Amino acid sequence: MSGADLRALLRRAALMLRNVSVGLDVEPAIEAALEGVAAEMRLSRPQLLQSIVTQWLFANAYLPYYESNERDHSGDGTS
Repeated sequence: MSGADLRALLRRAALMLRNVSVGLDVEPAIEAALEGVAAEMRLSRPQLLQSIVTQWLFANAYLPYYESNERDHSGDGTS
């Protein structure tokens, strides 16, 4: 394995470790459902969980819409 290949491998491993979600223990049936939805939506499990939690926070008014909107747009005048 070349030095460049090793660096690429280590970089990917570091990104994977950084993106590991906090352990969430769920029942096997819920885990199976999460895996199925994640595969269907072509998302990783952490991405799916982030989406679910974000949508729940919006739906229950714990996270105002403008907070997400401010992150998505950099003052370009669009909403």
